[in-house]
Amino acid sequence: MSLPVFHSPQAAEAVAGRALTLGEDVAGHAVRVRRIGPGEEIDVVDGHGTRARGTVATASATELTLDVTEVAATPEATPRLVLVQALAKGDRDLQAIEAATEIGVDEIIPWAADRSIADWPAKKQAKMAAKWENLLTAASLQSRRSRFPVLTELARGAELLTRLGEGTAPEGEPPADAIFVLHETAELRLSTALADLDTAATARIVLIVGPEGGISDRELASLSGIGATPVLLGDTVLRSSSAGPAGLVLAQNSLGRW
Repeated sequence: MSLPVFHSPQAAEAVAGRALTLGEDVAGHAVRVRRIGPGEEIDVVDGHGTRARGTVATASATELTLDVTEVAATPEATPRLVLVQALAKGDRDLQAIEAATEIGVDEIIPWAADRSIADWPAKKQAKMAAKWENLLTAASLQSRRSRFPVLTELARGAELLTRLGEGTAPEGEPPADAIFVLHETAELRLSTALADLDTAATARIVLIVGPEGGISDRELASLSGIGATPVLLGDTVLRSSSAGPAGLVLAQNSLGRW
């Protein structure tokens, strides 16, 4: 049976056989919302790979004591899966990152592309980033992850090239990143590109998803200039909310994780 999962940085301090006292961030939700009391088992994760399992000894709305029975650590995945998600209207970008989290994405880069209709104005950027971060945390807990996706700062336009260019290797050496642009005009299928990929020499598999209007020719040329490969998912054209998750499923399958 799946146990309730809660998030607290204090999970990193857990030691099997010892009591762990958790504050209101866990206790309030566990007691008031989930109606959890003494004698019940729960998991507590820190978002960085640590999962502490134990039995609730005492519980109030402000403090919960857990008798820790087991502590496990989830290592970082190799290669890491990265989704570059263009900002999109109608919360389609939020739908994309929520599903991507459930599928197992490791890093998400929000991108204000040339054709992005939605935007994060400077005065609202921190608020929008917090909204994305909160959604990633909720989706991680729902999918019982102990290691949450990393959300980077918003990349505007060509800033994305600089971010991704940092992951390229010197000439003559294996690429550190495999960068794929999901594009409807591409001829190479992502499934084929992934099958041919030397994953042992790849640090990150990066999937780039454009906004509703698609990735511009200028952006496509610039991304190709840093080694990105345009790829096709299939015969149908997916929306920005589903393209990234679909690509991640193919990547997980190709890596043998699914």
